[in-house]
Amino acid sequence: MLWKLIKIRLQGMFRRSVNRGGKGKKSTAILFGLLMLYCLGAFCFMFYMMFSALAEVFWPMEQFRWFYFALVGLMSFALSFFLTAFTAKSELFEAKDNELLLSMPIRPRLIFLSRMAVLMGTEYLISLIVMIPAGIAWFAAAGFNAVTLVLYCLASLLLPVCSAGLACFIGWLLARLTARARNKTLVTMVFSLLFLAVYFVVYFNANAYLQKLLQNYQAVAGGMMGWGFLFYWYGAGIASADPLLLLGFAAVCLAVLALTVYLLGRSFLKVTATGTAKRRKKSGAEPPQLRPSTLSAALLKKEFKRFTSSAIYMMNCGLGLILSVIAAVALLLSADAVRDFLRVFSFLTPTELALAASIILSFLASMDIVTAPSVSLEGKNLWILRTAPVPAGKILKAKLQLHLCLCAPVTLLLSVAAGIVLQSDLPGWLALVLVPQLFVLLSGVFGLMMNLLLPKLDWTNEAVPVKQSMSVLVTMLSTMLFVVLAVMGFLFLVMSGIMSATVYFALVIAVAALWLLLSWLWLCKRGPKRFERL
Repeated sequence: MLWKLIKIRLQGMFRRSVNRGGKGKKSTAILFGLLMLYCLGAFCFMFYMMFSALAEVFWPMEQFRWFYFALVGLMSFALSFFLTAFTAKSELFEAKDNELLLSMPIRPRLIFLSRMAVLMGTEYLISLIVMIPAGIAWFAAAGFNAVTLVLYCLASLLLPVCSAGLACFIGWLLARLTARARNKTLVTMVFSLLFLAVYFVVYFNANAYLQKLLQNYQAVAGGMMGWGFLFYWYGAGIASADPLLLLGFAAVCLAVLALTVYLLGRSFLKVTATGTAKRRKKSGAEPPQLRPSTLSAALLKKEFKRFTSSAIYMMNCGLGLILSVIAAVALLLSADAVRDFLRVFSFLTPTELALAASIILSFLASMDIVTAPSVSLEGKNLWILRTAPVPAGKILKAKLQLHLCLCAPVTLLLSVAAGIVLQSDLPGWLALVLVPQLFVLLSGVFGLMMNLLLPKLDWTNEAVPVKQSMSVLVTMLSTMLFVVLAVMGFLFLVMSGIMSATVYFALVIAVAALWLLLSWLWLCKRGPKRFERL
């Protein structure tokens, strides 16, 4: 039964990924696969370059060779754990088909094990992105050694077992906390923002951390023998071919996995039932007062509730909102430093400088893709909207209004901060305010159009349409790529004197406006009919 559950889970994930059924969908799946291969190749190349530098330093020092493998294990563990901790919560305890499976004569522990097996496959995939480049870098620097290769492969197969067990435990802990909390979305958002803050701090200071590591590797290695004993056993067992250290490492990894399966398997039914059960009304409580509202207001309110009730939706599609607020505050706090930096572009007039800044601000605006998964998130409840006496055009209008209500004010705040820092003239203020708003409207209209063309309604977890749908990917890449190409065109055409800045920016804005117009016309004419055929 366990293998059947795993097979069904994998088949469902594969079906949702490739979207079988038509030539267009098959070509989209091929494009998506090629893009994923490119991303995997880029990450592998990045890790190879980083570990090549470390291998050149540590392989000549025989007493510190273990430290290289310990760092590889630590990075693989941290990356796979970080990327799957929140996925564990949604995949294990919040899947939409949990209730259906629990109603069948299937032991809850088997359902949990099938979920965990799929999650562990993700852990292995992430781990291989680190382990393969690190192994190639080491053998390229130190030379091939068959014993080291065998031990490295065997130990690397055990490390994701430990990270998967801890990720499942964190997912269980978050599920318990959010199930008992009154505002489940708020708790999830707080933890998500904390994880995101840690990620950005580590990412932006990675080079500094690497330099400090190379300068103080002896102190770090000594500390790792204590607090990082598991990675010390991993690294020393591979470097010195010590069977006792490798057996100890394997025992800890397998013990973590066994303990996780035992404890979480027993509480899987309780946590899942707690998370899906509805809160009962208190006895004697007065029923809520119903207030009449217009159709448009009711639809917009529904969209707001859908957005604020999903932490995954808010974090992934509204990330640009958070970054825009942070950027606005950072601009005001470091106004003098920004003005000193902009002296490099002293050949631009104040209006042209404001136009250039408006294009940069549009990059953050293009990250707000609230409409891109909004239709897909209706999922199996789409029939309710389709059978209700509500015009399809008004439904789509409400989804676009949500995007504008969320994104336009925050983008305006960022534009005002940029205008204060740049001390722009009146034409410059107009550019700083209007151009980013143009991209806000463009990302909303184009995202809604892409979601109607590339819907994903057969999901069991809302992370699928938000994170893995082609509509989200195409919308974000298209708008962000347009801004990147606009900046590159400025560097090549304007700074080289081929074209004046005013003419160039007018051309960029005209292309964006034409793109918006074509998307708007399609959405108005064909959008409602497309929605009714879903």
